[in-house]
Amino acid sequence: MKNILSGFLACSVLVVSAIQPAAADSMSDMPGMPVPRAGSESYGVPGLAAAVTKTVTVTALDNMRFAPAGVSVKPGQTVRFIIRNGGKITHEFVIGDRAEQREHEAEMRANPNMKMDRDPNGVTIEPGKTQELIWQFPKHAGTVEYACHEPGHFAAGMIGYIHVGGRTGRVVR
Repeated sequence: MKNILSGFLACSVLVVSAIQPAAADSMSDMPGMPVPRAGSESYGVPGLAAAVTKTVTVTALDNMRFAPAGVSVKPGQTVRFIIRNGGKITHEFVIGDRAEQREHEAEMRANPNMKMDRDPNGVTIEPGKTQELIWQFPKHAGTVEYACHEPGHFAAGMIGYIHVGGRTGRVVR
C-alpha cells in the first residue's frame, strides 16, 4: 500500500508540473488578461483603474492627426486615456517608445487587418466609437509616443507625444 501511495504521489507531482507551465503560457492568450510586451518597461506598463490620477481625452482624426498632439504626465503616473474616433475610418491608439512603434508598424504592414484586441498597450477604435486605455508611465523622465498604425496612417504622421516629467511639445524626429 505504501508503494502504491508513493507511486500515486510521484505521478501527481509529474502531472501538476507538466500542466502548470502550459497554464501559465495560456494566460497571455486569455481575453482581458493584459500582458506587457517585452521591453515595455521603458515606456510603462498597463495600469490599474484604482490608481488613475489623470484622465486624458484624445481624438483620432481622419486628417491623420491626434488632438491633442501632445500631453504631459508625471513620472510613475497612471493615466486613463479616453480615445474617441472623430472620423469615418478606423484608427488605432498604440502607446510605445520609438522601437515599439516601428515594430508595430512592421507587424501591421505584414498583417493589415490585425486589430489591437490582444496587446495591452493599444486599442482599435471604429468610426464614431470610443475606447479606454489605462497606462502607468515609467518613473523616469522621457518621451513616449502614441500612434495609429492602420495602413498609411503612421507614415502620414499620425503620431502624438507623451512627455513624462516634461512639458508638452512636439519632438523632432
